[in-house]
Amino acid sequence: MHPLNLALFDALAAGFSPSPAMLRFASAIALSSSWACAAVLAWAAWRRIAQRPFVLAVLAAAGVASLISQEIAASVGVPRPFMVGLSPAHVPHGLRAGLPSTHASVMFTVAFMLLLRRPMRDVGLLILAAAMATGWARIYVGIHFPFDVAAGALLGAGIAAVLFAVRAAAPRLAPQPAAALARPLLRALADGRTGPCLVLVFAFAAAWVGSNTPGMIGPAMLQEDGPVENGTVLLYLAAVFCVLMVRVAPLSRLDRTAICILLLAFAAREADWHLAHFGTSLLEAPGSRMLAAAILVPIAIAAGWLAKRAWSASCAMRSWRQWRPEATTSLTFIAVIGTAVILDQLPAQPGWFAAGSSPVFQGYLMLSFEEILELALPVLALLAILQARLGTQRDSASAAIERRSSSLISGYRPGRDT
Repeated sequence: MHPLNLALFDALAAGFSPSPAMLRFASAIALSSSWACAAVLAWAAWRRIAQRPFVLAVLAAAGVASLISQEIAASVGVPRPFMVGLSPAHVPHGLRAGLPSTHASVMFTVAFMLLLRRPMRDVGLLILAAAMATGWARIYVGIHFPFDVAAGALLGAGIAAVLFAVRAAAPRLAPQPAAALARPLLRALADGRTGPCLVLVFAFAAAWVGSNTPGMIGPAMLQEDGPVENGTVLLYLAAVFCVLMVRVAPLSRLDRTAICILLLAFAAREADWHLAHFGTSLLEAPGSRMLAAAILVPIAIAAGWLAKRAWSASCAMRSWRQWRPEATTSLTFIAVIGTAVILDQLPAQPGWFAAGSSPVFQGYLMLSFEEILELALPVLALLAILQARLGTQRDSASAAIERRSSSLISGYRPGRDT
């Protein structure tokens, strides 16, 4: 361990006798700063319509940064302070390598990308301040060394620079307009069979990942707070952003609110928000019944509202052939939720696998299916939003053609032009 790293940690960390007030403050920042940054991004996209595609690109870059940082950390294998006895872990955290810090990598990637975009520099400064505060807080609570945070900041700067260089070179690499390139892809995504086919792709990927862990693929890929879990949370937040920003005619304001509540609930569950703040489920945490009711009642109301709307829409359809593509994708979403819940509750049974397979192989295969199918859920949500939007555009175009045809027919008089 580098002496400068240890000296900086001794100066910044709480150690074994922290100030209670300072520890509460640092713990709140360490656990909640990523959600605050997501809220800032959502606000910025809400207020600045022209920057919405860029905000989506920033969220995608954040997912890339999470994946890269986790892979580097697993390869380097530098332990965290609480793992070597230098400090207690004042917030819950797994026993995984910590260099570079994933939080720092993601937040600095977002901050630097925003700073490189002139209309978003003020938002970038806010995210940069939050990233620096988060880096200090995670050092203070004993789960990162200062060099972990510095490495995450350098990685974030590098990812942002590479992505902007690719963006600058894109017109020369692909001179054909982006709309012409995207048109065949959009036609394929608008098909109702895309959702089920996508789930099959994720299932094959899960089988491959599970059968190659821990050989070719590090176990950290599938663990809690790993790249798959972090990517799932980011995709849920992207889906919430799309629901708020994309106009879909059949969805009322109540529909959009209910969908956002459920997507945020899925994201919080995937991020283990309840465990980070209470150490157990909301219903089992002491003295939290009022908080549990305040959180769970809106979720139940939102689910009931959407179930009622879905039932009314299904009754209006005479046969399954009349279902819109987004309806098929939504049903696929529900089916994947049921499968993921079953996999989460069901222990691996030796009889389900080939004879002679080890318990380690069986465990990683089950874990891979569970985590990667959960990753498919926000992807399906994004697909359903896209299909609903494309369907709205198609309906609007058809209505415009019908109105034009009607006006031409009504304006025609026999013998007038003879």
